[in-house]
Amino acid sequence: MALLVVVFFGLMGTGKTTQAKALGAALNLPVIHSDAVRKGLAGLRPTTPTPEEFGKGIYDEDFSRRTYGEMRRLAQEHLAAGRGVILDASYKRAQERELVRQLAQEHGAQVAFVCCTCPLEVVKERLNRRTHNKEAISDGRTALLAAQAQDFDPLEAADQPLLKLDTSREKQLATKELLDFITQQLKEEGDPYATGRSSGPGEAESER
Repeated sequence: MALLVVVFFGLMGTGKTTQAKALGAALNLPVIHSDAVRKGLAGLRPTTPTPEEFGKGIYDEDFSRRTYGEMRRLAQEHLAAGRGVILDASYKRAQERELVRQLAQEHGAQVAFVCCTCPLEVVKERLNRRTHNKEAISDGRTALLAAQAQDFDPLEAADQPLLKLDTSREKQLATKELLDFITQQLKEEGDPYATGRSSGPGEAESER
């Protein structure tokens, strides 16, 4: 299988982690979650609630840069060992997406972007449920949603290949579209693995 870097990004509550885990299980690829990395850098357990104001504390710009830098370091370890990797984060900054593209290029890896989306009412429902889940690692909540959407860099022409994945559907349907997309990217790279397997963001409609 060709080296592959898949970037899941979008607003909080749009299903990024769910679909990243599903793809990781389907392709046997490690998944690096920004929430776990961020809290690890802060010396916290992944499930420790950290209800900061938007852009404050461990969610300020400096700490976020540290978080994304650590995600790239971890991804580089996998790529250097000949393993692909999946990255799960908001990636609201175009510069952070560019740095992932550069990392993939340095290792001769194919990169693919998956922008998770869903209707605003679905996002809010998911975020409300998350507040009662003691195993959740994300601190995303409805009070932060509008601020995050306003602070999200627009998509750029370089954010390709790109799949805008509607996660409001049944999970299996969204995952099938995701797998078909990834398979197509691998086929275009001439990966024999892809030909042998069966097809299985700052907007109101994006999921993180």
